[in-house]
Amino acid sequence: MSGTNRIRNRNYKIGRARKLLGLGRDATAEEARKNYRELAKRWHPDVNPGEEAHARMQELNEAYAFLMKEEFGVLDPWDEYDRWWWRQFGDDHIWGRHFPEEGRGETPPRRPKNRLEEK
Repeated sequence: MSGTNRIRNRNYKIGRARKLLGLGRDATAEEARKNYRELAKRWHPDVNPGEEAHARMQELNEAYAFLMKEEFGVLDPWDEYDRWWWRQFGDDHIWGRHFPEEGRGETPPRRPKNRLEEK
């Protein structure tokens, strides 16, 4: 794919993600987060028993993650949740990790995608 097509494809994806989340051209990351949360409350399969809810929620998750990374420069939109999780349960003997505090120059631990990959 040439550079021009790649840019067009990226711009198309950003436009599609903005439309899916109901954002205008001048929307900020905070507005994107707010709209995503409102849509998630409506479309989450635990709340919405409709058959299309699961697919719609997956589209919203992908659009939100893509937009936060590509448009707003947030590398991991779920990082805040991970920080909260490790602060709440990091010292627990079951989970067995501690989330380092900011400012020490340490990088936060990442939750493994598969528990078997740790070994």
